[in-house]
Amino acid sequence: MYAELRILIVSLFILGCSGKTSNSEDSVNENPAAIVSENYIYLSHTRLDTNDGVYSKIYDINFDDFDMTLLGGDLAEESFENNDITAHLNAVFDLTNKNTLWSIGNHDRTTDQRFREVTNKNKYHFRKKNDIAFITLDSQDSLSSIVGAQKEFLFGVLDTVSSKSIVVLSHKLIFMNEHPFMDPLINTVCNGKKGDCYYCHNDNNFQSEIYPKFLDAKNRGIDIYFIGGDLGYKTSTFEYIDTNDITFLGNGIWYLNEDNQVLLLNNTNGLLTYNFAPIDTLIN
Repeated sequence: MYAELRILIVSLFILGCSGKTSNSEDSVNENPAAIVSENYIYLSHTRLDTNDGVYSKIYDINFDDFDMTLLGGDLAEESFENNDITAHLNAVFDLTNKNTLWSIGNHDRTTDQRFREVTNKNKYHFRKKNDIAFITLDSQDSLSSIVGAQKEFLFGVLDTVSSKSIVVLSHKLIFMNEHPFMDPLINTVCNGKKGDCYYCHNDNNFQSEIYPKFLDAKNRGIDIYFIGGDLGYKTSTFEYIDTNDITFLGNGIWYLNEDNQVLLLNNTNGLLTYNFAPIDTLIN
């Protein structure tokens, strides 16, 4: 009888242990071979010449098909001119969602406080999702240069981030400035001409101060993708991979053009792939 009782107690103990669960991060993915795949959409320069909406084909995209919406700026003619247009943009792009990131452009001028009220985020922002680090920059601050508190923020992230890939969002294609191949293309690629004004592609400190920090991250084994959104008038897409295997992309829309494209990205276990696709292929 005592032997049978001991057997029963041991059996109940084993059964109880097998039913334990854990909420720790280490136990979330118990199968390291599991495949996690997510799809992201990048859109930019969706504005019209009037401030009553966005490019018509945007309304026919089902954003629920994507795990993140990445916005490259110039969403409306004046995105923060009044509450009506701001509310309209939120209804279209779900701006308050943590998986919607917006790198503001020259048509999105507003205060830091107002931007936080509308998006629940700062103008420069960090988010990590499934082993990809997303960094959103404000290229309108200091007219294309990354300086002051924004520079400290960026360097702090790049010094400490641990991920397989980094995706950087910036309205202006600030990486083109003073680059031997890309700089001569600025006036044929970017909406804003090379010059010195609020909407221009201004001289900046990317090559001298910012690029070396990205190169440090690349040398630690992190893939780097930098995306600018000030395109659409002259071309809808831009792609350049430099000698250090850092990828520079551009994408934008102009509502009068027939060949608008969007940038689609896939994240499979932290490894990023991308392709440009005609916007008509996304129309439901």
